[in-house]
Amino acid sequence: MQTLAALEDEIVIHLPPGRVWELLTDWAAAPAWLPGIEEMHVNGASGPGQELAYSSGGHSRRYTLSTLDPGRGLTMVSGAPEDDLRVEYGYLLVPDAAWTRVGLRVAVRAEESLSEEALGLAAALAEAEAGQLESLRDYAEKAP
Repeated sequence: MQTLAALEDEIVIHLPPGRVWELLTDWAAAPAWLPGIEEMHVNGASGPGQELAYSSGGHSRRYTLSTLDPGRGLTMVSGAPEDDLRVEYGYLLVPDAAWTRVGLRVAVRAEESLSEEALGLAAALAEAEAGQLESLRDYAEKAP
């Protein structure tokens, strides 16, 4: 499998890390800041393997948490580990004085035979997800 970085971004959110973590992992509120997500529901216990079922563009889809470090970071993966093509979203929270620095890495993992499709998907994701952290910051800083 090859890994192509589609997007790497970072932003400071003017809230403490604990609050940012609460908002980032409030999956029912994800449509307020995740581009294209219409609704999201959690299936399973919190931790790696937890399924995040969502709808986007009228289609049902899912992410699976592959890593979870409470308060610090997580990775969501679309598709199953055995899939030939999948997308990974990694979030990292780092305290920055009284605020929180949030990093996002979006990557495409694909079999070598799907290199052309992976490149196209990575380009589309870079464009679609470019404003994601700004949306999270706007949502978080206005949340009650």
